[in-house]
Amino acid sequence: MSGNHSPTATQTDGISIRRLGGNDMTEVERLAQLDSRRPPEGALLGVEIEGRLLAAISVTTGESMADPFSRTGELRALLELRAAQLRRRENRRGHPLHLPRPKARATLAGSPPGAARWWLSADRL
Repeated sequence: MSGNHSPTATQTDGISIRRLGGNDMTEVERLAQLDSRRPPEGALLGVEIEGRLLAAISVTTGESMADPFSRTGELRALLELRAAQLRRRENRRGHPLHLPRPKARATLAGSPPGAARWWLSADRL
């Protein structure tokens, strides 16, 4: 793997999570072959232990792959968490005033139908 570490690289006890670039494609392709799949598309994050790529995820699609001959469940979870953090950060930059609408709406007992929608509507916030 290349020694280039981006500002988004994280290293803890020999584990390194970083963005993967063109210099990493040989290792990405090797990992894809081990996992019997094609390399994920889009911007990639990878997790290395002692310089060896063991798992990768597409920040764009969320598709991941890992070395099936290594214990990578926790590594994949770390990559999924980091990719989600980066997607949230990029979404905030692209849509600074975007607020997600609540999926569930609560009403008080005895409230008329539609009361929750009226109280929680975006116009009243």
